[in-house]
Amino acid sequence: MLEIFDGFIAAITTETKIPFIKEEDGKYYANIEFEGGRKQRVLVSLGKDDANDPLVHYYSVICKIKEDDLSLYKDALKINVNLDYGAIALLDDSMVIHQTMFLEDMDPKRFIKSLLYVAAKADELEEALIQVDES
Repeated sequence: MLEIFDGFIAAITTETKIPFIKEEDGKYYANIEFEGGRKQRVLVSLGKDDANDPLVHYYSVICKIKEDDLSLYKDALKINVNLDYGAIALLDDSMVIHQTMFLEDMDPKRFIKSLLYVAAKADELEEALIQVDES
């Protein structure tokens, strides 16, 4: 399955000219740039659900979290309910936007749409919640 995913990423890179970098653990990332010099890193990895069906996971860091910043969590949860796709989540010491799709349903258009959505939404939330470009 990993070879198919690697081939899919290579095809997306060729089609979009968005460079993906493969990390040692098999995850990929791409740096998406926006107007005004803002940028966002999106990590993409292959996984499986409880039924062993292959999944594509996307996530991008919104900000590092501080345990004493309850208003940030409250604001994020209010935003979370209105997201069209994906969700705000906590990953280690970071708040992220996360999206998961079935690999079986994946085509280049959906892949790119999800990649750009996660990057744009993470950047938008980063700017709204902490007013800084950390990525």
